[in-house]
Amino acid sequence: MNNKKALTLFAVFFIIFEFNCYIANDMIMPGMIQVVNEFNAPVENIAKSLSLFIIGGSSLQIFLGPLCDRFGKRNILLFGNLLFLIASGIIPFVTNIDQFLAARYFQGLGLCFIFIGYAMIHELFDDRMAVKLCSLVANISVFAPLIGPVIGSAIIVATDWRYVFIVTAILAITSLIGLAKNMPNNKPQEAAKSFSEVIGTYKKIIATRTLIQGGFIIAIASLPMISWIGLAPILVMKIMGKSYAAYVVYQTLVFGGFILSSISIQFAAGRFSFYKLITHGSALAGIGLLISFVGYSSHIMFILGMFIASFGIGLFNGSIFRIAITATGQSNSMSAATLNIIQASMLALGLEVLNKLCSLFGYSIFGFTLLNLICGIVMAILCFNFAKMVKSRQWQ
Repeated sequence: MNNKKALTLFAVFFIIFEFNCYIANDMIMPGMIQVVNEFNAPVENIAKSLSLFIIGGSSLQIFLGPLCDRFGKRNILLFGNLLFLIASGIIPFVTNIDQFLAARYFQGLGLCFIFIGYAMIHELFDDRMAVKLCSLVANISVFAPLIGPVIGSAIIVATDWRYVFIVTAILAITSLIGLAKNMPNNKPQEAAKSFSEVIGTYKKIIATRTLIQGGFIIAIASLPMISWIGLAPILVMKIMGKSYAAYVVYQTLVFGGFILSSISIQFAAGRFSFYKLITHGSALAGIGLLISFVGYSSHIMFILGMFIASFGIGLFNGSIFRIAITATGQSNSMSAATLNIIQASMLALGLEVLNKLCSLFGYSIFGFTLLNLICGIVMAILCFNFAKMVKSRQWQ
């Protein structure tokens, strides 16, 4: 097999791995009502399952950069794929909700390894191809909430929720074999950093105010959408009394805002300042959450508001992420890992708090939209302050 074909196949199987990691969560969400009913568990465990998956997705990132330097990216990425495969294969055999939740945490660990594939793409391909491939794989996280519920609902209607994870395990086997055969065995390009050097770098990163603020803002801004993913099965199928088909339609409409924003950013990036993207996007997101709250009694107005909110969040999230990781002056991969840990920790905590508060409202649409509106107000205030702080930051 020639080198060009092997590199292309590496990219293909990495895309399968990343897509599988993201879609694994979205496929099971329509079936979470079945899961908690089968295990006689409270519905609060639906959001907790997502929280643990998110926490798992940030638990190892702080260690993986140094490990890649020491053992090579290929070995670490293959280990991550194997870990994800084992966790996915265990879930169909769990017998209670605690085992299910623990396995979901370990399954979430697979998300930690995705950045390694991005780094390999930048190393192996020229500028034009690397940009195309990274743009493609980056959009996978956006499309997963749209495609996942469709596939998951079809599997659950036809068979049993356990088959969602059987499908995930089969895809994990496919990506593991494909990566093992086609991923180059590149040796570390630099000498591995000592433990004290790694700690020193992370101390400098954590001391960067812009990064800490950026991580906190991204978490607050993402919370309404993450809470929608975690609570939509309850809101749509239990509270609204809708079908799987309606759940899929609502999910598609809400996350259609992200799709539209990702397309818009292709034209807006570089033409509009970071300041405008952050202030205009956060204002639009706040308006969307306000519409959802005011029109909570109308399903159309509720979903329309969520669509507008997701579009607004998508407009500024990438700008804040870029500003935050480049503000440290340290390794971008280590800065990104730190930012992701802050973001994931805040999201998991926020989702748990919001889940508890929503349960006090009986998981009503009113309670959900009220709490989201509060998040939106805090988000808008923080975003405008952040935008003023970095107003002089230009595109590079």
